[in-house]
Amino acid sequence: MLNKRIIPKLLIKFLDYGTKSIPSCVTTVNFNKINLVGDPISQGKIYESQLADEIVLLNFERITIKKNQNYFNFLKEFASTIFLPLSAGGGISSLEDIEMHLKNGADKIIINTITGKNINFITEAAKNFGKQCIVVAIDTKFSKDKYDVYIDRGKKNLNIDPISWGKKVQDYGAGEILLTDIDKDGTKSGLNINVGKLLSETLEIPVILSGGCGIAEHFIDGFKRTSIQGISAGTFFSHRDQNFFEARSQMLNNDIKIR
Repeated sequence: MLNKRIIPKLLIKFLDYGTKSIPSCVTTVNFNKINLVGDPISQGKIYESQLADEIVLLNFERITIKKNQNYFNFLKEFASTIFLPLSAGGGISSLEDIEMHLKNGADKIIINTITGKNINFITEAAKNFGKQCIVVAIDTKFSKDKYDVYIDRGKKNLNIDPISWGKKVQDYGAGEILLTDIDKDGTKSGLNINVGKLLSETLEIPVILSGGCGIAEHFIDGFKRTSIQGISAGTFFSHRDQNFFEARSQMLNNDIKIR
């Protein structure tokens, strides 16, 4: 059995200071309300020292990735400073975007909105860069008595449930799934165990569950009640350094195999 993974998530927003645009780490609530956390490289160093398994880094800006040298300069600096496996995404819409991420230090690529517009993009990406490199983010929320999948940062409903969509993107070549409940994002109310359980027990590829971690017990609950391979959290790790150690120690005390 593979060891379970604890994965800090960093959302990156560029803030203007005079003539400079500085990358900053933020957290969100329901993908909307933004809270400033601080310097992402400093945060990354903390997670590295705490033995995180890897890092998820998502560009929160609604900007074109192509030829955005400021963003890729930051990505390169981050990857050359923090020596952890790095999954990066946000705004990726072409094979060239993926290539630029990999050239600047990303180990895996996270795609979302483009998959809802052109699902064949998953196959093309997996063929060109390897299936193990392609992570498909599935963002879901409750709508009219059922869960639907949303793209465009929760703005556009694909009118398909996350289990069916998960099967589909797996068939098209996804190597891993990052499942996030938009309604739970940043609320600290606990993970969506029900959808996480269904999806992880249905798919053959790893599922990472995200959205809602508020206390260490939420990690225990997620790993014990589902077949997920990892949990990714942003808000939980951003405000108290000891949260990471608390989560690790409680997982070990509950016989959950981690690195």
